[in-house]
Amino acid sequence: MKLIEGQIIHSRYRLVKRLAQGGMGEVWKAYDLGARREVAVKALRGDLEENASRLERMRIEAKNSAHLAHPAIAALFDYYENGGMGFLIMEYIPWPSLAQIYKESGKIAPKKLLPLISQVAKGLYVAHKNGVIHRDIKPANIMVSREGKVKITDFGVSYSDNQAQITQAGRVVGTAQYISPEQAKGEKPVPQSDIYSLGIVLYEGLSGHRPFTGTAPVDIAAAQVNDPVPPLPREIPSLLARYVMVMLDKDPARRPRSALDVANDIDHISEVIENEVVPRRVSSYPHHAKYYIHTDAMNEYKLIEGILPSTGPAGFEKGSFK
Repeated sequence: MKLIEGQIIHSRYRLVKRLAQGGMGEVWKAYDLGARREVAVKALRGDLEENASRLERMRIEAKNSAHLAHPAIAALFDYYENGGMGFLIMEYIPWPSLAQIYKESGKIAPKKLLPLISQVAKGLYVAHKNGVIHRDIKPANIMVSREGKVKITDFGVSYSDNQAQITQAGRVVGTAQYISPEQAKGEKPVPQSDIYSLGIVLYEGLSGHRPFTGTAPVDIAAAQVNDPVPPLPREIPSLLARYVMVMLDKDPARRPRSALDVANDIDHISEVIENEVVPRRVSSYPHHAKYYIHTDAMNEYKLIEGILPSTGPAGFEKGSFK
């Protein structure tokens, strides 16, 4: 099936403009005639033998995304197949990606970056509570509005325990520059795998570069497994720098217990940096949890357990990200 501007698919979606095209599929801006709103249409050919597994992956993406309702997650509206093609109908997000912002701005001030990371963490927590692990958290899959709102996109390689196995055991899934050590080794992903990837995203925004680079993806993936994380620039607040290293621990069990813990801790760190106050435990709303807190006396992070007090979300200024 050839898609053209003005074409109406599924008796409802009028194609407006092709946004991207590849050998296996394309993405369109479209208009939903029923809901009267702009949408994005991701179309994938399934009539070629080599695309059969990709179409199955699209079905899994639709299934994994169907019940993920959160302001920080791009919404999935519909999925159907017709004429040998699969179609995902998604929320249209006319925002730049965090990758574009990184490219244009280089380093981003913590007070502007941390609220974005917190929102992503909260979205990931909802996905994890629904049994879905994204497996490809990176700046290109995080869209950011001028007002500082974020949307996590592309659950195309996401994983859930109840999905059919369509990849070979031990096969590496993800992007080498952001992949967790356990993913790089072909092991089963866990929620802390997404936390590691988010830690890489945070590291990159703070330093202006990724912690591990190389000439080939396999070399970068090996570094994620074997090499120590280079220290962040000295101008990064020590409390924040230490927490990034907690997120990037090689052992998943030593990372924060959940993405919600990450959001709570990041909100607190943002508050500390903004107000220059003594660190204290904090969360976006009361709950019983294990979390990391910095103690000046011991000069380290301690894992403690208790009821976290409530605070409001960190603010975000409009304008430049520098």
